[in-house]
Amino acid sequence: MHRRILIILAVIAYGKSQTKDGDSCVDQFTNTVGRCTSADTCESARRDFQQNGIRPTFCTYSAFGTTLVCCRDGSNILQTADAKPMRPVWGSASNKQSDSRRVSERKCEEYSRGVVEKVDFIPLLPDPETMSISAAKCDYTGVELIVGGENANQGEFPHMAAIGWANFEGGYDFNCGGSLISSKYVLTAGHCTQNPRAQNPVPSIVRLGDQNIDPSVIDGANPIEVPIKKTISHPDYKPPGKYNDIALFELASDVTFSATIRPACLWSRNDMSGLRKALATGWGVTDTATRQTSKELQKVSLSLLQNSQCDQLLLSSRNRHWAGFRDTQMCAGELRGGKDTCQGDSGSPLQVTSRDNQCIFNIIGITSFGRKCAESGMPAIYTRVSSYVDWIESVVWPGE
Repeated sequence: MHRRILIILAVIAYGKSQTKDGDSCVDQFTNTVGRCTSADTCESARRDFQQNGIRPTFCTYSAFGTTLVCCRDGSNILQTADAKPMRPVWGSASNKQSDSRRVSERKCEEYSRGVVEKVDFIPLLPDPETMSISAAKCDYTGVELIVGGENANQGEFPHMAAIGWANFEGGYDFNCGGSLISSKYVLTAGHCTQNPRAQNPVPSIVRLGDQNIDPSVIDGANPIEVPIKKTISHPDYKPPGKYNDIALFELASDVTFSATIRPACLWSRNDMSGLRKALATGWGVTDTATRQTSKELQKVSLSLLQNSQCDQLLLSSRNRHWAGFRDTQMCAGELRGGKDTCQGDSGSPLQVTSRDNQCIFNIIGITSFGRKCAESGMPAIYTRVSSYVDWIESVVWPGE
């Protein structure tokens, strides 16, 4: 009998695979070490599904190339994984009791379910059962090119928050940004918790799901405004000092998630090797000459720079409030100038997309301060989120 071939229909794969034919892997069902192998040549995967209905562990999949599964052909069932197994592209989630991930990572998976869709595929077998795998689903389109940026697409950054202060005209002035990280908390900069020039120095509301913050503009967005119940600055933030510039806003009510309003994830690893670019977003100054801010949400791609390099570039910026870089800060910008965050972008996220799913954003930094917007050799300083994940988790998800 000819070899049965597994064909995957209507799957759209995003990004580059992190595994290739022959790489070591772990079969999730048996916890057996295997090898990433073409799906149509793996006898054990075919037999498991045909006889027991067990779906394979995918190393990677593609509608246009070779789909790889974790294949146990030639492996001993006793050859189990004794180290932390390679996480397959798609697999079942661990239960809470045995899940060793930190709470923010578990919440990231929970919040991201809305940007994963199941796509059916049919194995060519007698009386086949329809199986399914997951694919990314969102409106994010990326940018390779805020100052020097471009308009974001509507709904592209569903975690983006505008922080509003009540003004004397009965409306709001949006002078900072932030990131929705749960149904009830927004992450921002410490210095965004006060504005001495405002009617009330403490911000009043958070606007979510908006694209253009001018209330007279009709663009199809359906933003919501949620009152701020409580402001929580980091205990070591001492203004006007520039360190530990991070805070949380507790909202007065839980937010209902939708396609245009959804939390981002937290980057929890200190290691950022392999990351060269990050996206900054905000409604801040776009013209340094006129100090004109943008009503339309802007996005810009910035290079991630080493703190040691930036420390030398910003020696002239040191003063009694900032004595140079600490490990809790990070640096980003374009040394040739022309692209940067600026006033009004404070508190807004510096983010990267997940390698496995481009719809999932990870916040790596919070816009803190800079010297001169978009000037050559003058990158900006960001609060490093990974340095504060313990504190964030203790406030946002206590006891979990």
